[in-house]
Amino acid sequence: MHFACTQENLLQGLSLVSHISGKNANLPILGNVLLKTEGGGLKLSCTNLEMAVSVMVRGRVETQGEYTVPAKLLQDYIGLLPAGKVELVFNGEALEVRADGSTTTVRGMPSSEFPLIPRLASGKSYKFKSEVLRQAIGQVAFAVSGSESRPELSGVACFFHGYGQTDKTVFAATDSYRLSERIVVLEAGAPGEEVKCIVPARAMNEISRILSAYKDEMGMPEAVEWSMTDSQLAINYGNVELISRLIEGSFPDYRQIIPSNFKTSCVLSRSELQKAIRAASLFSRQGLFDIHLTFKPGEGVIVSSSDTGTGAHSTTLKADIQGDENHVTLNFRYLADGLATMSVDKVTMKLIDGMNPVLVIPGEQEDARYIVMPIRQ
Repeated sequence: MHFACTQENLLQGLSLVSHISGKNANLPILGNVLLKTEGGGLKLSCTNLEMAVSVMVRGRVETQGEYTVPAKLLQDYIGLLPAGKVELVFNGEALEVRADGSTTTVRGMPSSEFPLIPRLASGKSYKFKSEVLRQAIGQVAFAVSGSESRPELSGVACFFHGYGQTDKTVFAATDSYRLSERIVVLEAGAPGEEVKCIVPARAMNEISRILSAYKDEMGMPEAVEWSMTDSQLAINYGNVELISRLIEGSFPDYRQIIPSNFKTSCVLSRSELQKAIRAASLFSRQGLFDIHLTFKPGEGVIVSSSDTGTGAHSTTLKADIQGDENHVTLNFRYLADGLATMSVDKVTMKLIDGMNPVLVIPGEQEDARYIVMPIRQ
């Protein structure tokens, strides 16, 4: 194998794929990146057996071939090289990296030992705008469950044409204490009945990272291609491909817990609410992380408070409140996590009472909802 390209292209390719490689005592080759000439470029691939990421690096192929070397080591070294031409040469025993008048040898393992990355069989295909999909993942993936007891909650549920949303996809995630939902318009896709899947949280976060990090001087792709079968997902964006297994199981019918009628509704500044939450969190009870919100429509204010043995705190926030006076106790972490994903100036909070879920909506958006379960006193 003999391949030449720019340092910038090679470094970007390595940064996109090496993120999922890691040390594995039983399969050390999972820490390696597979370098394989293909067509007129070099294909870089990494896998952790649950997910695989590949990217094509443009360059000039002098001699065909393939080999694997430690991914993080190669990425770190290429990152130290100056901008310009880099040559990768496999001499039969190791990989030679030639650049700027120097030669470095990196020993790896034969490509025959690298796990086979499965190809996706024909399945359903859809397209999303890349920026819309990236934002949607950021708004829901944080709410997945970290518990292994309910694997169906450890991923993001995707409902294509779901809940009566023709030509739209509903993304949802929950850990039973809070729930986030985002509805996204499909650019193109298989028409027909509702199609469901649950994508592992790590795969979703990796998709978001790729959409944020990928750069192409030849022109950025506007659409993300999403293909899936009953057990696998494939994402194609420019020269990058991600393949992941899907989570088996049935996602709960979460819409049953979302109230349709509320007794109190208010609109207030997101940044001011975030500051009040941070202040109240300093005096919340360890392990419970509780803060109290009292809604006073007559005065047009919300009082955020907390009280522990070390002290007490109270902040009064101006708000446009409609309906009844109300009170609810929430886990400040859950509330703060949801607000952090919203990029609007104002948020709308709706509640029935201190025993029912609280709905938070970014601004007047109808395609995003965040639910927080109360701490029942």
